[in-house]
Amino acid sequence: MNPAILLPLLQSAYQLQGQLTPLPGEFDLNFQFTDTEQQSYLLKVSAPHPDLEWNDFQDQLLSRLNSLPLQVTTHRLIPNQQGATYTEFGNRMVKLYTWVPGTVVAKITPHSSEFLHSIGCELGAITAGFHSFDHPKAHRTYSWDLAQFSKIPFPDSSSFNAPLGSAIDWFRTLYRDKVIPQLAALRQSVIYNDANDYNLLADVHQGKITLTGIIDLGDAVYSHTINDLAIACAYLIFGKKNPLRAAAAVVKGYHERFPLQPMELSVLFPLIASRICTTLYVGWKNIQENPSNEYLQISQKDAAETLIRLQEIDPALAHFTFREACGMEPCPQKAIFDSWIAQKPTLKPLLHLRHAEEVDLSVGSSTLGHFNNYMVDEAFSQRIQSIFKEKNTQLLIGGYLETRPLYTTDHYTQEGDEGPEWRTVHLGLDLWAAAGTPIFAPLAGKVFSLHYNKGDRNYGPTIILHHQPTPDLEFYTLYGHLSADSLPPLSIGETIPPGQAFAKIGSQPENGNWPPHAHFQIILDLVGNQVDFPGVGFPSDKNIWASICPNPRLLTSFDNRSKRSINPDNLLKKRAQFLGKNLSLSYRKPLEMVRGQMQYLIDQSGRRYLDTVNNVPHVGHQHPAVVQAGVRQMNLINTNTRYLHSTILEYAEELAHLFPNPLEVCFFVNSGSEANELALRMAKTVTGQEDFVVLETGYHGNTNACIGVSSYKFDGKGGQGAPATTHTISMPDPFRGRYAADSDGGTHRYVGEVKKVLEFLREKGKSPAGFIHESILSCGGQVVPPADFFEKTYQTIRSSGALCIADEVQTGMGRVGSQEWAFQLFGVVPDIVTLGKPIGNGHPIGAVVTTRKIADAFANGMEFFSTFGGNPVSTAIGLEVLRTVQREGLKEQAHQVGTYLKEGLWQLAEKFPLIADVRGSGLFLGFEMLEVNDGNQPATAKANYLVNSMRAKGVLMSTDGPFENVLKIKPPICFTKSNADLLLNL
Repeated sequence: MNPAILLPLLQSAYQLQGQLTPLPGEFDLNFQFTDTEQQSYLLKVSAPHPDLEWNDFQDQLLSRLNSLPLQVTTHRLIPNQQGATYTEFGNRMVKLYTWVPGTVVAKITPHSSEFLHSIGCELGAITAGFHSFDHPKAHRTYSWDLAQFSKIPFPDSSSFNAPLGSAIDWFRTLYRDKVIPQLAALRQSVIYNDANDYNLLADVHQGKITLTGIIDLGDAVYSHTINDLAIACAYLIFGKKNPLRAAAAVVKGYHERFPLQPMELSVLFPLIASRICTTLYVGWKNIQENPSNEYLQISQKDAAETLIRLQEIDPALAHFTFREACGMEPCPQKAIFDSWIAQKPTLKPLLHLRHAEEVDLSVGSSTLGHFNNYMVDEAFSQRIQSIFKEKNTQLLIGGYLETRPLYTTDHYTQEGDEGPEWRTVHLGLDLWAAAGTPIFAPLAGKVFSLHYNKGDRNYGPTIILHHQPTPDLEFYTLYGHLSADSLPPLSIGETIPPGQAFAKIGSQPENGNWPPHAHFQIILDLVGNQVDFPGVGFPSDKNIWASICPNPRLLTSFDNRSKRSINPDNLLKKRAQFLGKNLSLSYRKPLEMVRGQMQYLIDQSGRRYLDTVNNVPHVGHQHPAVVQAGVRQMNLINTNTRYLHSTILEYAEELAHLFPNPLEVCFFVNSGSEANELALRMAKTVTGQEDFVVLETGYHGNTNACIGVSSYKFDGKGGQGAPATTHTISMPDPFRGRYAADSDGGTHRYVGEVKKVLEFLREKGKSPAGFIHESILSCGGQVVPPADFFEKTYQTIRSSGALCIADEVQTGMGRVGSQEWAFQLFGVVPDIVTLGKPIGNGHPIGAVVTTRKIADAFANGMEFFSTFGGNPVSTAIGLEVLRTVQREGLKEQAHQVGTYLKEGLWQLAEKFPLIADVRGSGLFLGFEMLEVNDGNQPATAKANYLVNSMRAKGVLMSTDGPFENVLKIKPPICFTKSNADLLLNL
């Protein structure tokens, strides 16, 4: 239909003029109508000879939807000039609706679990609102009704490619066996029936994706209520690497608004797959009948890939996952097992070793010490042996639900939709003992599986026993890391009486190349496994696996313990109780970090995060050489500088050699704030003046004096403006600064502001004590001033007798790559340079480096003393950091990786116009985000969304700048090219 023929009708029936744009649709003709005031509407033109009773059903359903307490909006019907809900147009019906703004969910990525949960909440509220609604037209036979799935005339599986045809057949059988027997008992109601990702609209709001609208009620039908959730899950898992986890997030939200019944959850997984099968059937049919209608085929590729991926998931595991999402015991068999074990059945000892000592190998335990990459290597084996000696025992025991950093190979990882995740939660009990130690059956069982699970860090020789202690209870026990000669004497189906020795602990390497121990695990449901079973689970699925695999200690004489982490909510409550409210946390969902390793931080779940934001651990979190240097010195002495000690002198000498002449004298303190405080005091003492010139958004520390020269603080929230002795000049930003449009980047006029300050002070008979600056403005948004800004500013400042202080707390010690210190990028030499905790890799140390002339002038009789500034431990650590930068070539690495990363960011900017500028040097970079439709508007919400999205994917980032729209990149300088690739490609 030519849209132009509808314009006169809009004029006469609705008094509207404008333009029509066609939209996709299956039965009706849909148009976006934009009037002369740029107000949008939805115009629907029915198929010929519309059903008036059906029209009434749609109107009532829409009215019910609009009456519900939802967070989202939907269309509202606009009556014509006569007050009618529709206007006749030949043999068709025309209806006008309000426009629902937003982007279809199918075109928004990524879909975080938080976002999927919010969709589930809204859909659950809709189901609850529709549950008491009915209409005669809702009771119809409809091919898109999942209750009719078994009647769909699917073609032979050969009509699809081999894996897809097989998957369709498999799920049709699952529907027949699992769904049809329960259909009569399932709740029924009017359902939306089409919550697909093209009918759901969303937008970015307050830094996160928010569902904003729901459209198209044309598929509504009276059917089984659970079908509505199944349909939503089917489309929302398209393209997901972990479709089960994505579906669980939707289910959790849905259940919170519309409580689901256990029976409904038992059929949900096959129903999800059945909807995808229906989509594939309709697509196949339309290829035969109407290949030109792209809308009808839009989901085919995603549907096919998703169905094949779903076939890899065991239905029982899916069922347990959905139960867990609804707060139920994931595995129903668990209650039967608990009841049996509560009766204290007679059990035999698993090992005949009398004395057992507990061992903690969790991610936050100091037991492991530091070992490279958390690999189970020779160092790990030696550590286990040393624990045996320390505890004077033949048996070490522990591990159930312990979150470990030991599993780093591909065998233990998966690429999830929110970044990589490792299976770190140990589901069994480890019995560390000598190779050859006999293992005894704790209760009667039959041999279910005998298998040699080969491969490094695998189970090695493994036995699974089947037990049925009562008619209604069946479960399994698994014994891994056995000796190879444990398998041959046994046969499948053989009965093992209680107390019989049936296996032995294996040695390296036959046992999967682990230090000798047995892995003992209870399994209530094999979830499709036969000869193997996961011995560690993903942290996000911990409750599910704990339900499938109860505490193995229950079948032993050992104390009934399990390793459980502290609830994050409890940590937040304690933090609120004992720490100040203005101590902020990063990210909407805060992280609990318990371990660090080089450019990574590891949380309590064992998940590893690439750190792009923490510059303080300069050469890497817990760098082994730095840690060892601190431990060595702490074992000897740590005291103040009133005693002679060679380390402070050695460090001062090597540090001073990194600076250009005449910078040669060092003063040591405990932090960058103290260093800047001391530098300000020096400048005042030497010049006899009190005023300072500072840069807008500059930041120099948290002491009173430092805040007094930090525009970022005194001009920010809670600030009271600049003190009378502080004079701020505009931030010299060549990209968006006050004078950025000038040919010289604004240098002339920025220096002009400095001259005005000097003139102002001269009129009062004063001059400044100094000019303090960050060489690259961090809180300003990683701003690199114009090339000649510092040179000309230094000249102007020094003409008044004032000193120039370069704050290199964040930018020094090789971080900027091409130079040791960032001030060297501009060809200047300050009078005083301040350094902070990065020179100690996070250890509390700071330094002031200045000239002999200034140091002597500062020695006016008043003693300088920092109780533990420059103590032997701090200087030993500082010395090792300095030497590590040089020994490992980290300055050069920062230059090479930073250059590569900066080029990659510019390439991203070409693809994504939100990135308006990329700046910085070495591994002190930033990119600024501006709204595409308004190049002068900071994209603060989108920057915040990106930070939280990257955190979900396992990369730590943060925003900076006056508008929090600059993503800063200042990782430990051990950051590699492969790390840069990961960051760029997520």
